[in-house]
Amino acid sequence: MAVSSNNRTRRPSPWVRLLLWAIPVCFVLLIVAFFVIRSAVETYLRSDAFRQFVAKKAGETMHANAELAPLNFSGSTIFCDGFRAQGGPDAAFADLQIEQIRTEVSLRRFFEKVWQVESFDVQRVRVDLTGPRADRPAEPSASPLTAPKADNTSNGWLPNRVEIGHATVHDTQFIWKDGGLRGTVFDAEPHEGGWQITGQGGKLTYGKLPELNVESLHLRYHAPSLFVNGAELRQPSGGTLQATGEVDLTRQVDMRLTLTNINITPYLSDDWRLRTKGNLSGEVTVHSDLPPHGGPQISGSVRLTQGELTALPVLDQIATFTRTQQFRRLNLSTASGDFTQDDNRLVVKNFVAESDGLIRVEGAFNIEKGNIDGSFLVGVTPASLQWLPGSQARVFTESRAGYVWAPMHLTGPANKPTEDLTPRLIAAAEGAVIEGVKNTTEEAVKTGQGVLKGALDLLLPPTK
Repeated sequence: MAVSSNNRTRRPSPWVRLLLWAIPVCFVLLIVAFFVIRSAVETYLRSDAFRQFVAKKAGETMHANAELAPLNFSGSTIFCDGFRAQGGPDAAFADLQIEQIRTEVSLRRFFEKVWQVESFDVQRVRVDLTGPRADRPAEPSASPLTAPKADNTSNGWLPNRVEIGHATVHDTQFIWKDGGLRGTVFDAEPHEGGWQITGQGGKLTYGKLPELNVESLHLRYHAPSLFVNGAELRQPSGGTLQATGEVDLTRQVDMRLTLTNINITPYLSDDWRLRTKGNLSGEVTVHSDLPPHGGPQISGSVRLTQGELTALPVLDQIATFTRTQQFRRLNLSTASGDFTQDDNRLVVKNFVAESDGLIRVEGAFNIEKGNIDGSFLVGVTPASLQWLPGSQARVFTESRAGYVWAPMHLTGPANKPTEDLTPRLIAAAEGAVIEGVKNTTEEAVKTGQGVLKGALDLLLPPTK
């Protein structure tokens, strides 16, 4: 019996057999290629060539001469003892040191020619904004997020960019002329071609002023500017300073500060610290060139609450003259003014200080090279002048708002100024006494003449 051709077993064609063999072979080859490539990549990552590549790209990005310590590996984690860069003329810093670096490197973007750093963890970063710069030619600006593309090299198949997913710095130290930020923890993530940065902890110092504790920082960096979206600093005594603004690392600093109940006593000179107390509030702007050339330019409007003035010479004199001891320790119900300050001069306008129902001072002054020059109007209540002869007639000649007023000029060293009100009060009192004695003598002469005339009239009656 014949067998049907449909039941006959068909043998696969040679192409099908080749394909069936090729699939597992290709799969094995791909696995082998993956491990070969991975081994080659890991060999390159462990090489001095990769370390020099990172240092070179970092230096190009930051306009600095950079050095990177040898790298140590544990799986996908890379450890490094440190990185150092000396900024050139166009760099935002003079010296940068990074200690104890730990990174997690991923190959997921290898074929995009990107070294993807998933996390970047640093124990300490120290940035010095002053000091000598490296002798380095000027270069075009580059983003710190993505390094410039590499030129064609023998390793052109390798990634030529480094991108970071998240960065943490546990101890940040920014050093600038007369001040610095120390001990702050920062976290940063890429954001729209720049960095979104948050920080907390640490202390801010400036000159000999007391330290301020860093409560929070919310920053955004987009080369070449650092935008301060919000920053809050706090005094140990409780006063706060909030800041917003922009730091253009290539040109200048422009900041706006809001002061709330800042205790002024620690910021005063030793002599004034014993005489003045109070909490300062107000709005202040700060401008400074970068690199700094002298001190910053500061201006604003401020007011003092819970103020107290003690042992001021002019107040002591008024207390003596008026026999009113309240002048010796003056509790201020209000004190305010507008000011501008640069490296050499402080100018205060619209100055007002008042102890309600006792004294009010209005005027303007400037302090330059430690010397004060100010013109004021001093107002006191009429009742306080009752023991001061001639004061209202000769010195406090204007009357308004419940006070009688006299001009006063203040000059000399700011810690021990000289005023011209006291001499005028003394002269007025002396003049009043002399005039009073003169009037009394004239009256006595007139009275004596009258008594004598009466006696003569009695003794020598008129003749007829």
